[in-house]
Amino acid sequence: MKLAIYDFDGTYIDVQTLPYMFDLWRNKHINDKVVKKTWRKIIFTMVLHKLHFFGWNKAKFRSNAMALTADLFGSIERDKLDNFLEEFYQALQPHVSKAMKKQLLLDKQNGFHTVLLSGNYDIILKPFLKDGFDDVIGTDIETETGLKNSKEVKIIINQEKQDIIRRHYPEADYTSSKAYADSGYDLPIFELVGHPVAVNPDDELKKIAKDRKYEILETK
Repeated sequence: MKLAIYDFDGTYIDVQTLPYMFDLWRNKHINDKVVKKTWRKIIFTMVLHKLHFFGWNKAKFRSNAMALTADLFGSIERDKLDNFLEEFYQALQPHVSKAMKKQLLLDKQNGFHTVLLSGNYDIILKPFLKDGFDDVIGTDIETETGLKNSKEVKIIINQEKQDIIRRHYPEADYTSSKAYADSGYDLPIFELVGHPVAVNPDDELKKIAKDRKYEILETK
């Protein structure tokens, strides 16, 4: 099996989904008090990150922000959350990269097993199976009795992305596999596959991609 692994934020989707999701949540006035409290916590840690205080780098900030979102999800009934996530999926459709959607179809035609991989929660990613992905892999938030809270979730990022791919596909032909991503967070995935593609890469990834002669794809 050869894989085609797609990053989510900034690659398959051309926006950062977390602030976009909070905007939709606020516009629908779902638990206004909880969303304000959660967003204030996220903004506080963003300030710590921007000022480089107490070890708050970009990776730590993003992981913490996603973890805090678990408490927001857990504040409403599951059927209401499922309805919101479907609406969120529909709201994101105009932000799906046309180039990446076309590439997805091409990879499937060429026999690749297509995977959408993200530190985002798996329940956010699952609706994107309807776009044609064979699998979606994200941070696990579900338990047998409900959802994990912010202290229980373990956000997958950096090396954990490679580890989870290896666990899911132990027999994959990684030399013949490919990966698409926009950020240095995804270097462990790029180092796993034979054909990494830097899509609209950030400054860090662009420099590395040029040094290592990775393919660079600009779609904007």
